[in-house]
Amino acid sequence: MTAALPFTGERFTPEVRGAIWYEHWHRYCAALGAAAGKRVLDAACGEGYGSGLLAQVAAGVTAVDIDAGAIAHASQRYRDRANLRYLQASCTALPLPSASVDLIVSFETIEHLVEQDAMLDEFRRVLAGDGVLIISSPNKAIYSEQSGQTNHFHVRELSREELSAMLATRFPAQAWYGQRVSSHSLLWADGAGAGSDTDLIALKGARVETLSQPAAPMYFVVACGADGVTLPRLASLSLFDDGEQSLYRDYERALLAEKRLYWDELDARKIAQQRLEQAVAVTNQLGSARQREEALAARIPQLEAELARCGREFTRVEGELVDARRAHRQAADECTHLLGRLRYRESARGWLRWPLARARQWIGGRLA
Repeated sequence: MTAALPFTGERFTPEVRGAIWYEHWHRYCAALGAAAGKRVLDAACGEGYGSGLLAQVAAGVTAVDIDAGAIAHASQRYRDRANLRYLQASCTALPLPSASVDLIVSFETIEHLVEQDAMLDEFRRVLAGDGVLIISSPNKAIYSEQSGQTNHFHVRELSREELSAMLATRFPAQAWYGQRVSSHSLLWADGAGAGSDTDLIALKGARVETLSQPAAPMYFVVACGADGVTLPRLASLSLFDDGEQSLYRDYERALLAEKRLYWDELDARKIAQQRLEQAVAVTNQLGSARQREEALAARIPQLEAELARCGREFTRVEGELVDARRAHRQAADECTHLLGRLRYRESARGWLRWPLARARQWIGGRLA
């Protein structure tokens, strides 16, 4: 199996899903009836998927693209179509004889070229006199101006008036259609005898309105040709789906994912709230501890002053104690001396020597 082309944003590849898948396939499917039994040119065929589809009903399809890689890929991937050929060439210089094709389809091409007039001149040249061009182009007013988005692969986007004027000089007969992916609820007659009338209803606030068209077109699709050419009639309203409601399934999956994210967010909020409460509690505890710390810090100078005072008092008392000890030792020495004298006096020797000592004192006093 041929490997898929990488999606760069410049050209659509059928492996890409989403709204872009619906836009690109719908255009080719809408043009399928106009290609039945015709010689068809798919100008700027890209990956080649649309050319392969048209080849199912066309007499023959020539698909042209300027990118050699895209042409090599398409030639390999869709090689089982005998009435289909892929050529590398520019839309401004088509390798085809004049008046050699009955139908040209060129979807989302013109905005990529600077030489837009040269491309339309080539289309006019290779198209048979009664041939038809079906061309699409982004509606500049909606695609970029209203959305505010820029597609850097687009060289020049056109308004409806600009595209109409550019086509008019070569393809004055024109039938215009609008296209966009939109969201609607479908209600249809079920069974035989169903009518073909169409009712487009919109609820705007509390007011019900009947619309002339489903929405402002994101793209214009124009079937055009020379004066007097019978243009293929595309359906007034064409509803396209892949048969599996994939786009709505994508919406449901996205909605489910959003719900899961919502519940996850609620869980995360609960966890965050719990952690916040824990943090507040810790902060309060820290606040109380900080208050106690601040109170203690304020008390420290007082305690230090009290300690200094106690130190000074201790020094004073210690000095008094040293003095008291010294005095005590002196008193003890005196007491020891007195006790010695008393013991001496009370001894026999003392009693004998005491009168002699008193006599000496008396004689000394008399002689003095």
